[in-house]
Amino acid sequence: MSTFVVQGKQRLVGSYPVQGNKNAALPLIAAGLLSERAVLDRVPDILDVRNLLRIVESLGVTVTRREGSLEIERPGTLEPRLDEEMVHQLRGSVLLLGVLLPEIGRLEAPLPGGCPIGRRSLETHWRVFEAAGFDVSEQNGRVRIRRSRQIEHPRVYLPEASVTATENALLLFARTGGTVENPAREPHVLSLIEFLQKLGVEVETHPLHYVIRKGVSSLGREIKFTIPPDYIDAGTAAFAAAVTHGCLRLESLRRDDFIGIHSTLEAFGLRVSWEDDAAVVDFEGTELRNPEKITAAPWPGFPTDLTSLAIVAATQAAGECLVHDWLYESRMFFVDKLVRMGARITLCDPHRVLVCGPTVLRGIRLESPDIRAGMALLVAGLCAEGVTIIEHAEVVERGYENVVSRFRGIGGQIRKLENDKVESPG
Repeated sequence: MSTFVVQGKQRLVGSYPVQGNKNAALPLIAAGLLSERAVLDRVPDILDVRNLLRIVESLGVTVTRREGSLEIERPGTLEPRLDEEMVHQLRGSVLLLGVLLPEIGRLEAPLPGGCPIGRRSLETHWRVFEAAGFDVSEQNGRVRIRRSRQIEHPRVYLPEASVTATENALLLFARTGGTVENPAREPHVLSLIEFLQKLGVEVETHPLHYVIRKGVSSLGREIKFTIPPDYIDAGTAAFAAAVTHGCLRLESLRRDDFIGIHSTLEAFGLRVSWEDDAAVVDFEGTELRNPEKITAAPWPGFPTDLTSLAIVAATQAAGECLVHDWLYESRMFFVDKLVRMGARITLCDPHRVLVCGPTVLRGIRLESPDIRAGMALLVAGLCAEGVTIIEHAEVVERGYENVVSRFRGIGGQIRKLENDKVESPG
C-alpha cells in the first residue's frame, strides 16, 4: 500500500503536460494484436496499462517499452491462456476477447474486475459475441465462450451505447465484418476506428451505426500510431486549478475532445481559452459559482469520469448544485469522505448529490475507493487547510501517470510514501 501526503492551500500555476488517453490506450493495445508488430506512441505509464501488458505477455506476445513508446510483437499463434490474476483486477481485459476469440474459437476466464463504482454488467459484451455465433455462459465468477456457428456479416444492436462493448464489437468484426447499431461515439472509440482503418479494415461510420464492410483476413505487418491526449486528465487538472484559484496551461489537448468539459468549467465561472493545441484555464480574479445542475452523459456530454471532480469543485463554489450521474450507482459513495473534511453534501439517492458551497475543507486521513474518487480527494486536499493523507495511492495510479511529479511541476505539494508510516493529521 502506498500513500499520498498532500499539503493544502496550494495555488496551481504553470504548464500541465496532459498524458496519453487511458481509455484509448487499452483498446489500442488490444488492437495491436491484429498486427505482427505495432508501435504505439504516447502510451501513459499507468497501472492499468501495465496490468493489461502482463495479460498480453501471457499470450506469448513480446512487449518493449521505450520512453513513452510501446512496441508489441506477436507470434504467429497466440497462447490460449490469460493471466487470470490480472484479468480479475482489470475490467479493460475484456477487450482482449474481441481479438482472441476469432483466432482460438473458445476461451474460459475469470470475469473481469475493476473499480467498484456500480453494477457494470457485461451483458452488452456477451450480446456482441452471441450475435457473431458464440455461446456465452457465466458461472461461479467465470465466463465460458465458444464458437458454435459461423455467421456472415453479424449485426448487433447495443441496448446501451457502451464504450467497451462498442470497442469489442469493432475488434471482433475487424476479422469478420459486421454492423454495430447504437454505438458509442467517444473520441477514444474513433481513435480505435482510425487505427483499424490504417490496418486496412473498411469502416463506415454513421450516427446510428458503424459498418465494417471488409475485415482483415491476416495479420497486418506493421503499424505505428499515436495515442491521443487524455481529456479526463486535462479536466482533472482544470478542476484542480478551479479549487486552488490557479491558472494552468493544459498542453497537447484536442479542442473537440474538451467540448462537454469546457462548457461545464465555464458554468462554474472559469475562463477557458485556446492557444494552438493548449487550453488555458484561469481562475484568478473570478469567484466560483455553482451551476444549478450537472448531469453526466455519454459523449459529447459531461463525462462520468469527472463527476467526482465536479463535486469537489461544487464544495468551493457559491450556491447549490445538484450533481447527477445516472450511469453508475456507486459513483457517489465517496462523498462521506468530503463531508468528513467539512463539505456540505446531501446524498439524495445512489445517483444524485446536492452540494452547498462554499465550505472550508480540512485535511484528514482518507482512503482512495476508486481511480476518479481518489483523484478527487487529492484535489480536495490541495485546497483544504492542513495536510490530507490518502491511502491506497496505487488505486489513483491505475489511471493517472506520474501524479506526484506532474502536480509538483505546477505548484502542488504532494509526496508519495511506499510504506505508510505517517501519523494522522490533526
